[in-house]
Amino acid sequence: MNGTVTLSASAALTSPEHRLITVIGAGGKTSLLQWIAQCRTSVGQRVVITTTTKIFPLRDVDTILMEDGPDFMDRLCRALQKSSCIIAAKRFDKKTGKLIGLPPESVDTLHSAKIADAILVEADGAARKPLKAPASHEPVIPIRSDICVGIMGLDAVDQIFSEHIVHRSEIFSDITGVSLGETITPAHMIKVVTAPDGLFKGCPQNCERIVLLNKMDIPGGKAQVAKFTAKLNGSATASTLSWFAGSCRQHLLHRINYQSVMSCAKNNRLEHSSQF
Repeated sequence: MNGTVTLSASAALTSPEHRLITVIGAGGKTSLLQWIAQCRTSVGQRVVITTTTKIFPLRDVDTILMEDGPDFMDRLCRALQKSSCIIAAKRFDKKTGKLIGLPPESVDTLHSAKIADAILVEADGAARKPLKAPASHEPVIPIRSDICVGIMGLDAVDQIFSEHIVHRSEIFSDITGVSLGETITPAHMIKVVTAPDGLFKGCPQNCERIVLLNKMDIPGGKAQVAKFTAKLNGSATASTLSWFAGSCRQHLLHRINYQSVMSCAKNNRLEHSSQF
């Protein structure tokens, strides 16, 4: 995680003031967390990546497990003295190869203890599908979250609605009205974002909410974003949220409900771009 990054509160997806950042939804959560961590550590911040559900271990990032001893907080502090970015989890599940996450209360405790400049939380599972709707027990959002980023994959647009494309497809159908065999549209995706039991279900009242349409780099991705932009102009509820489109893989972001573009260039600088 090398390089120099200039974070702009007006341009960046998250601002330096956001210390507890929670990511939910489907279609690129881990990639976004790694990108944010890269940007934060590049300006000298200490970062803890964690989950309240399950994640795969990240390559070349030290992992501190709660089950390894009672001195969990001390071990985290010592690890952050050696490395600017670490992972914190409850335990490692050998059967799945995943890290089992911390209770949301433990994440809030880490936040209050100020052991790191930023805590990045993956708070939702999606079985590697581009869309999802939350079940009754999810997402698991820490109550002290400053900002919650809900991700949806643009590769779901114009696909035939099925469990293969949408995690918790029955719940998604109940919220949006789409039926098996029908085509998924931006209107369906906007509806699951704005519904009370939709994407941001359980989000703390004072937590800022941002929507990220990921995978803009796929063929036809820009055209799909244009469809969303047109639909957003006609939705009063959706327009109260900040909507971005981009590619976590290519480090590109575009604010689609006002005229501002941000990109993370090859030299790891976050800067404005006039091109979309």
